[in-house]
Amino acid sequence: MDTGERPATNTVPVMHTFRAHPSALFEIRRFVRERAGESSLPAQAVEDLTLAVSEACANSIIHTTSPDVRVTWVTKDECVEVEIRDRGIFKRHVPMPEIDGRGNHGIPLMMALVDELSIREGTPSRPGTRVRLVKCQALEG
Repeated sequence: MDTGERPATNTVPVMHTFRAHPSALFEIRRFVRERAGESSLPAQAVEDLTLAVSEACANSIIHTTSPDVRVTWVTKDECVEVEIRDRGIFKRHVPMPEIDGRGNHGIPLMMALVDELSIREGTPSRPGTRVRLVKCQALEG
Protein backbone atom coordinates (compact mmCIF):
# COMPACT_ATOMS: atom_id res chain seq x y z
CA MET A 1 0.00 0.00 0.00
CA ASP A 2 1.37 3.40 -1.00
CA THR A 3 1.14 5.86 1.88
CA GLY A 4 2.53 8.73 -0.18
CA GLU A 5 5.52 9.06 2.14
CA ARG A 6 9.02 9.27 0.79
CA PRO A 7 11.43 6.52 1.75
CA ALA A 8 13.95 7.33 4.46
CA THR A 9 17.15 8.65 2.95
CA ASN A 10 20.56 9.36 4.37
CA THR A 11 23.20 11.21 2.45
CA VAL A 12 26.93 11.51 2.69
CA PRO A 13 27.84 14.76 4.45
CA VAL A 14 28.66 17.68 2.16
CA MET A 15 31.21 20.01 3.71
CA HIS A 16 32.45 23.40 2.62
CA THR A 17 34.85 25.79 4.34
CA PHE A 18 34.26 29.52 3.96
CA ARG A 19 36.43 32.49 4.81
CA ALA A 20 35.31 34.04 8.12
CA HIS A 21 34.29 37.36 6.64
CA PRO A 22 30.87 39.02 6.33
CA SER A 23 31.14 38.86 2.53
CA ALA A 24 31.08 35.05 2.78
CA LEU A 25 27.53 35.01 4.18
CA PHE A 26 26.08 35.26 0.66
CA GLU A 27 28.06 32.16 -0.40
CA ILE A 28 27.05 30.32 2.78
CA ARG A 29 23.35 31.00 2.13
CA ARG A 30 23.77 29.86 -1.48
CA PHE A 31 25.45 26.64 -0.30
CA VAL A 32 22.51 25.93 2.04
CA ARG A 33 19.90 26.66 -0.63
CA GLU A 34 21.70 24.46 -3.18
CA ARG A 35 21.83 21.55 -0.73
CA ALA A 36 18.19 22.19 0.23
CA GLY A 37 17.21 21.93 -3.43
CA GLU A 38 18.31 18.29 -3.27
CA SER A 39 16.27 17.62 -0.12
CA SER A 40 12.56 17.20 0.43
CA LEU A 41 12.23 20.10 2.85
CA PRO A 42 9.34 22.45 2.05
CA ALA A 43 10.16 26.00 0.98
CA GLN A 44 9.40 27.62 4.36
CA ALA A 45 11.60 25.10 6.18
CA VAL A 46 14.41 25.88 3.72
CA GLU A 47 14.10 29.60 4.43
CA ASP A 48 14.05 28.99 8.20
CA LEU A 49 17.13 26.78 8.02
CA THR A 50 18.96 29.20 5.73
CA LEU A 51 18.38 32.07 8.17
CA ALA A 52 19.46 29.95 11.17
CA VAL A 53 22.67 28.83 9.42
CA SER A 54 23.40 32.39 8.33
CA GLU A 55 22.95 33.60 11.91
CA ALA A 56 25.25 30.89 13.32
CA CYS A 57 27.91 31.75 10.75
CA ALA A 58 27.55 35.48 11.38
CA ASN A 59 28.08 34.83 15.09
CA SER A 60 31.31 32.97 14.29
CA ILE A 61 32.48 35.74 11.99
CA ILE A 62 31.64 38.59 14.38
CA HIS A 63 32.47 37.09 17.76
CA THR A 64 35.62 35.04 17.12
CA THR A 65 38.99 35.44 15.46
CA SER A 66 38.57 32.17 13.55
CA PRO A 67 39.99 32.46 10.03
CA ASP A 68 37.27 30.24 8.60
CA VAL A 69 33.86 28.70 9.15
CA ARG A 70 33.09 25.13 8.10
CA VAL A 71 29.51 24.21 7.17
CA THR A 72 28.50 20.56 6.89
CA TRP A 73 25.14 19.42 5.48
CA VAL A 74 23.69 15.93 5.88
CA THR A 75 20.21 14.59 5.21
CA LYS A 76 19.02 12.00 7.73
CA ASP A 77 15.63 10.44 7.05
CA GLU A 78 13.09 13.30 7.06
CA CYS A 79 15.51 15.78 8.64
CA VAL A 80 18.43 17.90 7.60
CA GLU A 81 21.35 18.48 9.96
CA VAL A 82 23.71 21.38 9.44
CA GLU A 83 26.82 21.79 11.53
CA ILE A 84 28.76 25.04 11.72
CA ARG A 85 32.28 24.90 13.15
CA ASP A 86 34.85 27.57 13.69
CA ARG A 87 38.21 27.66 15.44
CA GLY A 88 37.21 30.27 17.99
CA ILE A 89 36.33 30.52 21.65
CA PHE A 90 32.70 30.84 22.75
CA LYS A 91 32.16 33.81 25.03
CA ARG A 92 29.24 32.91 27.28
CA HIS A 93 27.13 35.76 28.59
CA VAL A 94 23.56 36.54 29.44
CA PRO A 95 22.11 38.68 26.65
CA MET A 96 20.70 41.97 27.91
CA PRO A 97 19.59 43.93 24.83
CA GLU A 98 18.18 46.68 27.03
CA ILE A 99 21.70 47.38 28.30
CA ASP A 100 23.89 46.15 25.47
CA GLY A 101 21.89 47.87 22.75
CA ARG A 102 21.21 46.03 19.52
CA GLY A 103 21.90 42.40 18.95
CA ASN A 104 22.07 39.41 21.26
CA HIS A 105 19.07 37.76 19.61
CA GLY A 106 20.96 35.16 17.55
CA ILE A 107 20.58 32.07 19.73
CA PRO A 108 16.88 32.67 20.51
CA LEU A 109 16.30 33.29 16.79
CA MET A 110 17.99 30.04 15.82
CA MET A 111 15.99 28.18 18.48
CA ALA A 112 12.76 29.53 17.00
CA LEU A 113 13.70 28.52 13.44
CA VAL A 114 14.89 24.92 13.85
CA ASP A 115 13.69 21.75 15.54
CA GLU A 116 16.96 21.12 17.39
CA LEU A 117 19.86 23.37 18.34
CA SER A 118 23.00 22.38 20.20
CA ILE A 119 26.15 24.36 20.87
CA ARG A 120 29.49 22.93 21.93
CA GLU A 121 31.48 25.86 23.16
CA GLY A 122 35.04 26.40 22.09
CA THR A 123 37.31 27.07 25.08
CA PRO A 124 40.87 28.36 25.43
CA SER A 125 42.05 24.77 26.01
CA ARG A 126 39.83 23.37 23.21
CA PRO A 127 39.15 26.10 20.64
CA GLY A 128 36.42 25.56 18.08
CA THR A 129 32.75 26.19 18.64
CA ARG A 130 30.29 23.78 17.04
CA VAL A 131 26.65 24.70 16.36
CA ARG A 132 24.35 21.88 15.25
CA LEU A 133 21.01 22.77 13.65
CA VAL A 134 18.35 20.21 12.74
CA LYS A 135 15.29 20.95 10.65
CA CYS A 136 12.71 18.26 9.93
CA GLN A 137 9.74 18.08 7.63
CA ALA A 138 6.49 18.80 9.39
CA LEU A 139 4.65 15.52 9.75
CA GLU A 140 1.10 15.65 8.49
CA GLY A 141 -1.40 14.74 11.22
